[in-house]
Amino acid sequence: MSSGRRSGARSIVTMLGVALLVAACGTAATTPSPTPPPTPTPTPDPHLTEPASVADVFQALNAAGLRITANNADSGGSSGGLLRRVNATYDSWPLILSEYASSAGLAASSGFVGGAAPTRDDAPFSFAGLNILVEYGPHTKNDNEAPPARFSEAAQRLADALDPLLGPLAQSSVVPVVLPGVTPDAVPSGAPASAAPSAPEPSPSS
Repeated sequence: MSSGRRSGARSIVTMLGVALLVAACGTAATTPSPTPPPTPTPTPDPHLTEPASVADVFQALNAAGLRITANNADSGGSSGGLLRRVNATYDSWPLILSEYASSAGLAASSGFVGGAAPTRDDAPFSFAGLNILVEYGPHTKNDNEAPPARFSEAAQRLADALDPLLGPLAQSSVVPVVLPGVTPDAVPSGAPASAAPSAPEPSPSS
């Protein structure tokens, strides 16, 4: 082969190499950009506002999977005091949801004292938040004693479902349950077991 043909062949090979390099660069330049992540949807706040309704609390507890059965309801109608009450059953024990006109009305007329141990005629577990009082367990003429573990566990589930609705909660429990944001060891004996402001000791209900 003559030197001219060899030179021409080398030129063709060189041009093909340049063309392949340009094509490769062009392909890399057209790589699509990554898809941005979707914007997170804000989670609705389930917390109720005062005055809260026992009907809303009852529906929310069932929506949380507690399977509460309503037995009957009655109304109080007293000014500033009890407005309505739902008598229900939860895990084979009585459950009473009481709606007061305000949190001040609850403190003044319910007999509930946050942080105090339940006494005779009290339910083993009671929780208060906003203007709602929730009592779980039978009211007995005898001194309250620690119940079987299944009822303490049911009371814990109840408190866990109530706190997002009514918290911060105060409790009066024969076996104190763990309330969100409250360290049991940090609560002095006889002090309210919640971050709610303390109220004057209410008069016993009639």
